Formats: sequence, structure tokens, C-alpha cells
Amino acid sequence: MKIEQLENLLKEMDEYFQIKVIGKSVLGKNIYSINKEFDPEYKWVLVTGGIHAREHLSTDLICKLIELGKDKKLKYNISFVPLVNPDGVMLCIDGINSLSSQLQEKLISLNGSKDFSLYKANINGVDLNNNWQANWENKFTDKVAPASQGYYGIESMSEPEVKSLADWALSLDLFLTLSYHLKGEEIYFDFFQDDISYKRDKKVAEVFSKSTHYKIKSTQACSSGGFKDWCVMTLKVPSLTIELGDDKFTHPYPQSELTNIFNKNKNFFNDVEKALKIYQNYM
Repeated sequence: MKIEQLENLLKEMDEYFQIKVIGKSVLGKNIYSINKEFDPEYKWVLVTGGIHAREHLSTDLICKLIELGKDKKLKYNISFVPLVNPDGVMLCIDGINSLSSQLQEKLISLNGSKDFSLYKANINGVDLNNNWQANWENKFTDKVAPASQGYYGIESMSEPEVKSLADWALSLDLFLTLSYHLKGEEIYFDFFQDDISYKRDKKVAEVFSKSTHYKIKSTQACSSGGFKDWCVMTLKVPSLTIELGDDKFTHPYPQSELTNIFNKNKNFFNDVEKALKIYQNYM
């Protein structure tokens, strides 16, 4: 889903949610948050997608969850940021024709071809899920310059999309973050927590694993600079990366699989409520 399609949905959802622009992309596109505050005393869950350009089906899933939740009365506040990387998604879906010739030349060079259907980074060639200040210096890829994926950036938190999401996350009284990616049907939750937080966060991961039948996997030994990693280290709340979609499909991931992905994640709101109870039990 591109930003133009998202903005059409936001017009429909305006009466149910509070729509906020939390920042701008490199090319000046809006980064939207779709929020529902039921009570100022309630804690928040933050749900993100579209960080990796080619994984834009994660944005489509979040939009379906937004529609599913428009009439719900919840015991927590919720903020959806469905499209963190609007420039990258535009590039992935539409290619480079709408961009200046100078920018086209730069992007073709760093991508290695004119086919951007597998592109993951933002328009600067920085992988937004490697740019967070969370053991950023470890750099688990060999990319030392802008690329279609894997480049950590010249410094942590260098990209406007990352700064915008970080500022927004820090402004909320959170109890949980969920970051949707594609693909593999896996859930990652650990990033060098203390023992008590690890037990808490694993219990939260198990709730979503039971509901979706996605397997839990440890990635802390090979991860750095990720949004989930930063949330665990900085916000100190349960934070999950949820990899949607069966691994039997290759990228570009078939749009026709959206219904199957939604059906496996449609218990989302109940799962978040269970996660809140786990969080409260550890307070």
C-alpha cells in the first residue's frame, strides 16, 4: 500500500481515530499515526509496519486491523504507524520514473539495477531497521555505503523516519510495541533484557505465537540497530518483531496472500489485552 492509498483510508477512518502527522520522510512525505485514546490513564500499544519497502504488505495488514478496530472499546490506548518508509514503498511499487534524473541515477547505482521490487531501504539507501541506537556499532552486515538493504547509515538515528518514530514512541506511555515485517512466520522478542524482563517479554511473545502459530526465535546474537532492539533497550517494555507470511513465497510477496495473513492475525486486539495483563502482573 502506497501513501496515497493510505491517505484515502484515513479519510474514511477520521471519525473513528485521531490522525496525526508524526514526521516527514526524506522526500517530505507524511508519516502518519492513527490513534485511539480511550482513557488518559490507560497505557499505549504502538504498532508499526512498512519499515522495509518491499514488505509493504505489512502496511496492508495494519490497515485491515485499523478497520477491524474502528468500533472496538479497548482497555488500552492504541497507536498505529502503518507506513514508516513511504519513500521506499513508493520506489518499490512505482519505480523511479517520478523522481528527478539526478536521484534516479543515484538510486540505480546503489540498487544495482532499475528493478526496485526487492528494495528495502529508504530513499537515502539506509536500512531503517538497522539505523537505531541499539548496539548499532556491531553492524551485522558488510554494507559500508548506501544500498538497497543492510546499510546502517553514517551514524545511528541519522534518518528522519527513524527520528520521527523514536520521538513519537518516547511521547507515549507504552506497555508494548509490535513491529510487523515480512516474511517467515516468526516472532522475535529478546535483546539482552534482564532476567525478569526476559520472562515477561517471552510470555507476551507466547501469546502471539499461540494465536498466530508463528514460531518464537531468538535473534539477539545476530541483530543490532533494529526498532525492536531499541524499544527493548530504551523503552524497557515488551517489544515484538512479527514476521508475517509463509516463507514458501518469495519477494515480491504476493498480494493475494493478504487474506491468509490477516486470518492468522485477526485475534490481534485480544492478544494485546492479554499482553497488557502480563505487563501489569510484572509491575
